[in-house]
Amino acid sequence: MQPKHPWLVKCLQKLEELPQIERSTTIEPFLGEILADGLLKIYTPANKTLEYVVEIKSSIHLENLDSIISYLNDLKQRLKDNLNILLVTDKLSNRVCHALIKENIEFIDTTGNIFINNSSVYILIQNNLGQRKGSASFPKITTSTLKVAFALLQDPNILKDQSNIEKIASIAGVDRQTVKRSLESLYKLDYLQRQEGGKFRLRNYSKLVERWEVGYIEDLRTELIIDTFNPTSIDLDDIFANLIEISCLSYLEKIFIGGELGAAILTNYLKPTSAIIYIPESENYRIITTKLRLKQNAEGHITICRQFGKPDQMLQYNKDDSRAFIIDPLLIHAELSLCPDDERLKETAKRLYEIYISFREEKLKQNKL
Repeated sequence: MQPKHPWLVKCLQKLEELPQIERSTTIEPFLGEILADGLLKIYTPANKTLEYVVEIKSSIHLENLDSIISYLNDLKQRLKDNLNILLVTDKLSNRVCHALIKENIEFIDTTGNIFINNSSVYILIQNNLGQRKGSASFPKITTSTLKVAFALLQDPNILKDQSNIEKIASIAGVDRQTVKRSLESLYKLDYLQRQEGGKFRLRNYSKLVERWEVGYIEDLRTELIIDTFNPTSIDLDDIFANLIEISCLSYLEKIFIGGELGAAILTNYLKPTSAIIYIPESENYRIITTKLRLKQNAEGHITICRQFGKPDQMLQYNKDDSRAFIIDPLLIHAELSLCPDDERLKETAKRLYEIYISFREEKLKQNKL
């Protein structure tokens, strides 16, 4: 059914103008145990369907904001896991927008303010009409910020010591000033907590993992990819064997394997159909393609990417360990999430997270006790 409420109609028009959104439909009213203003389905270009229960509220301001947030959080507790709440309203002030973002309340208003935040798509648009000239805009997550987030996710307790700025810069492959700016941006976006002495601490590890993966897929991955290739003669199994051999011989040059092949080696579960090779900035990728006899192919099974920073910082295996040439599981997990409907990759990603990533979150929790 087409939406009837004029605010909802206008908000959907704003939403559907975005390149991240393919189309949306609404069904009114939302029928079931919960009575709301509609069920909204959003379709993304990545073939993901997002479902939101629509709540239309008017005259939202700082004085009544706490009660509205409390109501929405209570409503969310009564919904199924696959449903979220989308607040629809006429006009939000910048201070109210910031407060809603901090509480992770997703919203759209008729002036074009939009906040959508989930593992499939992240949208933050703030209409600055009415702001004083020169006022600060809300921070965006750049590829440099994503690199810093990657360093934090590798070692969640690296922020304990403010002197570790240099170490974060080294792991992320950026300079000190970029680290400082990125930490401030992550704090303003509510992924970090500020502590005494100017230090920061991760607020929610898994939430930052989700945001990092979205940013990696949408922005950082494009920056790192060199090209895709296929073997000229031998089959993929032989290519994988040769690739592992080359990686072992080139260990000191820091050539790493990721993607499905990396996941298969780490979990001993998956039969891989593709692989990713991560090479240093200084490495000529043609040396690798020549050794493996690869040719460029837009739909190839072998992808070559540039490394950044120190992507194996947390997994310091013995040189003879079969996992010594595997890229950090965070990158592999993000790559597997590119195919959310592939059950074999979904199960592999789950195993990978439980074995190699979740312990970092536990480490962070233990440090907070």
